Amino acid sequence: MSKESKFLIYCIERYRHFKGLSGSEVAETFEEYGIYEYITKYFESLHTLGDHCIVQDIDDHISSITGDKRIKV
Repeated sequence: MSKESKFLIYCIERYRHFKGLSGSEVAETFEEYGIYEYITKYFESLHTLGDHCIVQDIDDHISSITGDKRIKV
């Protein structure tokens, strides 16, 4: 398994934990907003961040797509 794939799994689990979501809810959100691709594309920058910053960055990316600054996930 690549380091990017391992990191993607890590991000899924951290997002799930911080947001109080199920794995399937996270998977649905990540699929809907292209988060899998986003994390893979920006792996080099994202893997240097702490957990809270990773979750916030994902929320910021979703906000940039939806135009809503308050993520309801």
